[in-house]
Amino acid sequence: MDDADLLALNATLALQLANYWHEIDTNGGRNASDYYTDDAVFHGQFASYEGKAKIQQFYDWRVAQGPRLAVHAFTNFRAWFTGPDSAESTNYLFLYAANGVKPLPTHPPITISMATDKFVRVDGKWLCTYRRFEHLFEGDTPITNPNLDDDK
Repeated sequence: MDDADLLALNATLALQLANYWHEIDTNGGRNASDYYTDDAVFHGQFASYEGKAKIQQFYDWRVAQGPRLAVHAFTNFRAWFTGPDSAESTNYLFLYAANGVKPLPTHPPITISMATDKFVRVDGKWLCTYRRFEHLFEGDTPITNPNLDDDK
């Protein structure tokens, strides 16, 4: 792969990540599963979800809890190829969130995390197969990251 391929990958995956977080922040993640493979794994700080359906169940649960204002902002995005149709990326994710509707009082981010993602290209579209957050800083506002039993 040459520099142009690497630049194109970074632009494509960074835009896709921006679109994903826009979906989460403005639509509650109602279409979050569109960004994942069927067997994707999502590792939060306090719970993990295996499979696209379980990831979507988390976002559906979150919406059912009532209004929550969130801004997922990321920086220092870096992506690299791990094969012709696979890639990985890292970024720092700043999460500002609180229950309620806008405007809410401002506060520092509730978490700053190192995010690591793995992707595969399926029919020309990059899909996430793995997402992991390692919290570097935590604030006073609790995150919403429940353990979802298979029975629910």
